[in-house]
Amino acid sequence: MFKNLTYKQKCIAVLIGFVLLLLAAYKKTIKRVVAAKIQLNHVEQQLLNTDNSINELYRLQDEVKVLDNVIGGNSLNPELVQQSILNFITNKGVAANIVKIEDVHTFSDKDFKVYTNQIEVEGAFSTLVELLYDIEKEFKASRIASSSLYSKKKYRTNKTKLYLKLMLQNYEKNK
Repeated sequence: MFKNLTYKQKCIAVLIGFVLLLLAAYKKTIKRVVAAKIQLNHVEQQLLNTDNSINELYRLQDEVKVLDNVIGGNSLNPELVQQSILNFITNKGVAANIVKIEDVHTFSDKDFKVYTNQIEVEGAFSTLVELLYDIEKEFKASRIASSSLYSKKKYRTNKTKLYLKLMLQNYEKNK
């Protein structure tokens, strides 16, 4: 039967057979290889993201350790910190009177101990603002957590006095 065909017909029959074999090969093997390659690329991308996230996690943990050490690094005795605050205010030579000093308040959680000192100072507005600025900029043993200016009227003398209430905190890292 193949002998009765012309060369042109034989060539067309071979091309059709080749196309059919190519389609069968594509359906059986090449299609699965392409799908596997796409899945491999997807998994490799996820693996790279996982490696990057692990590296990012280690970097963030290192940053947290550094910040913990910075925040809790100055583990001074809280009473000494209170004394140094008082020395700082008196050595500044400003015309302000220390009115009230609260006991050191201690708060502890799983990572840090927080020591809070409260001090009230009486004086003129410019003096109190200058003192607040100096404490914030120059005093390194503790940080200002809160400050408030308020006035009280003394009814006996009929004068109003201005007060500055400071809350200073320092941290100690729990071991």
